[in-house]
Amino acid sequence: MSYFAAAFARSGDEWVASETDLDDVETVEDVVDAVQDVEADDEIVLVFVEEENWFGVVRVEGDEEPRVYVSDGAETLRSPVGEALVSELVEEHRLASVVAGDVGAEMPVPATDIDEDEDEPVVLPSEPIGEAGLLDDLGIRAEDLNRLAEAIGTSPAAAVTFLAERLGFAEALEAVR
Repeated sequence: MSYFAAAFARSGDEWVASETDLDDVETVEDVVDAVQDVEADDEIVLVFVEEENWFGVVRVEGDEEPRVYVSDGAETLRSPVGEALVSELVEEHRLASVVAGDVGAEMPVPATDIDEDEDEPVVLPSEPIGEAGLLDDLGIRAEDLNRLAEAIGTSPAAAVTFLAERLGFAEALEAVR
């Protein structure tokens, strides 16, 4: 499955972009490592990922834990890049946010992370998951991000373009697309 990923960071009064290769990532920490060379004046690096049926945002800020949001949990598990983005969410929450009986994608749970009685496959809901408020301080409210993710007919590319326009780096996005 093909994807597009780019990292955005502020440099002076503008945002700079760099296309990001996530082919070999397995965890969200690997995503952070993939963008560690991106220099940001205010230490905020935003990574936007889009695939055919979902988009995601990873916020990397200094030494803090990365913050992640994806538009469709179930769809992310259908690709290696998506699995990497939600790896921490799956591990942290152990699917506490999943309602029993939801239809979603399955991902085997690594044997090192489970007890013998907990070998059920991971199921994520077909809805936005993660930290919807990760762009609040940059002008995109959690409610708006969720509405965008849930909008029927909005392609992931259109959603990322909309976010880039609102955040002020639409030109930088188009330069790396």
